[in-house]
Amino acid sequence: MAKVTFEPSGKKINVSSGISVLEAANNAGVGIDAPCGGKGTCGKCKVYLNQGTLGEVTASERKVFSAGDIEKGARLACRATIQGDCIIDVPKESLLGEQKILVDGAEYPVEIDPLVKVFSVTLPKPTLEDNACDWHRLQDALAEQTDYDSIDMDISTLRTLPKIIRDHKYTISVTMYRNRVLAVGDPSLDGVYGAAVDIGTTTMVAYVMDLVSGKIIGVGSMMNPQIPYGDDLMARISYSFKEENLEKLSKLVVDGVNKIINEGCEKAGIEMSSLSEVTIVGNTAMHHIFLRLYPKYLSLAPYCPAVQQPLDLRASDVPININPVGNVHMLPVVAGFVGSDHLGVILSCDIHKSSEMTLAIDVGTNGEIVLGNKDGMVCCSAAAGPALEGSTIKYGMRAADGAIENVNISRGSLNVKYKTIGGSKPLGICGSGIIDVVAEMLKSAVIDVTGKIRERLEDENDRVREGDHGYEFVLEWARKTKIKKDIVITSNDLREIQLAKSAMYAGASILMSHKGITAKDIDRVLIAGAFGNYIDVENAMTIGLFPEVPLDKVKSVGNAAGTGARMSLISGVKREEEREILEKLRYIELATHDTFQDEFVSAMNLPHKDISLFSETMKKVYAPIPVKNNR
Repeated sequence: MAKVTFEPSGKKINVSSGISVLEAANNAGVGIDAPCGGKGTCGKCKVYLNQGTLGEVTASERKVFSAGDIEKGARLACRATIQGDCIIDVPKESLLGEQKILVDGAEYPVEIDPLVKVFSVTLPKPTLEDNACDWHRLQDALAEQTDYDSIDMDISTLRTLPKIIRDHKYTISVTMYRNRVLAVGDPSLDGVYGAAVDIGTTTMVAYVMDLVSGKIIGVGSMMNPQIPYGDDLMARISYSFKEENLEKLSKLVVDGVNKIINEGCEKAGIEMSSLSEVTIVGNTAMHHIFLRLYPKYLSLAPYCPAVQQPLDLRASDVPININPVGNVHMLPVVAGFVGSDHLGVILSCDIHKSSEMTLAIDVGTNGEIVLGNKDGMVCCSAAAGPALEGSTIKYGMRAADGAIENVNISRGSLNVKYKTIGGSKPLGICGSGIIDVVAEMLKSAVIDVTGKIRERLEDENDRVREGDHGYEFVLEWARKTKIKKDIVITSNDLREIQLAKSAMYAGASILMSHKGITAKDIDRVLIAGAFGNYIDVENAMTIGLFPEVPLDKVKSVGNAAGTGARMSLISGVKREEEREILEKLRYIELATHDTFQDEFVSAMNLPHKDISLFSETMKKVYAPIPVKNNR
């Protein structure tokens, strides 16, 4: 065994020799950012060996670090292995920051009619002449208030039934999910509760709700505890190929769900065990890992999920720590990379019932897109990659304290103004800032429409310079940053962003083609998720992230996936509409689509191919800017 100490936190742990520094850090509760899932490709899990012994420097590390960095002890936590007692320094830029978690979503009216209901019943007392069993007496009493021909009851509930009936003099409350008895108890029972959960790749949110009023009474949230095993879904799916790793990731997310539901219950002043039902949405990989369904084949053509239909499970089988016989409802997934979270977006925004032609986009590692209305919908998953979330950007980071979230570049002088989350010195740049900076670099002629940084510009601050891998643009100088390094946008960063936005735009183009429409025929564009909630919509259109429509047609709907889960919890009608959506929705596989490559390539330029269909402001943006002098 070896003792590892992590500084500056001072956390210590004893581990077996041979494991990676990253695994030791995970076990010690030290959050080290490893977006690639420990494959040694992102270079963001940099640590320094202060004292002790680590394994030999690997080829992956030599690609990332200079000889001088290695001389100073720089290592990749995912590649360096523990060989004996050691002290590891973890710099600020390598630590996982607490991300801004989006809780709110657009509210749409829904009739409150949950599938969990409470009945007050009075049973006739048995006599020697009428000594029918308690179960039958209960069933007969319920028949007067429900349409159920029979009732179902778990043995754990049946065990308590005789005593509860008699303790309460044959008048009791009965909590039921459909025809299944969840609990019997005091007839004065006041309130029935449930929770709706959105399991995101990065964040998780639980809404504890009063099922009678339909109101949220408590909210819990946290970052997804699987993050140390990779920012993107493919990294986690790959890690889950081994059964023991799948069990580890599943336990992490199940424990996390229990934690955030309990947090919401504590805020509401109720016991978690009093909850009768939980509804859950998530992308297909999160859905499968949560249920411990082997996810390998989601990553292999033809990308088949293990199950698509909605599932209703006993809470004790998951296990979620509500009423053990309570119901856990998993909303249905659509395809390998279009999950129940996107179905929740459709459900909450009534796309399947509206006459308006709607384009709904949830931007993420796998951008999910749906286009249609009540007459039919098509959807796809655009493999945007992690660039728009910062993972493959040199100084990219999550939307945490110190992240640059808003950028403005003065035309001519190239002075940069920005805002950071929390107002602190910049640590890096997050998704909304990445969209802004590319759009602003285009508007100020720092880059041309191909995404190339112009080398001949009048730049009084020398922000445009030649870096180690081509030209780069300095957002902020080292003396003003938290990491004491210049924060730059590199030529490679720009290319990564172009690849991501091209995949998104190509996906939308192909869906429009399938519906036989153009951007002019779209009545509304809905942008879901945390990314969509914070981005500047005009800047997103400026770089061609999605088809250009009048700005008044674009709406951010926040955590619409979570709203869909809440609607499913409090409305039996919405629960039935989940199947209706599946019947109306057609999935398009972009990977094998005939025109995808052509659409993808044509969308690479900044902006996209259909320049300025509507916006006079944007026409000015694309007006040529003369090069002022030769550098």
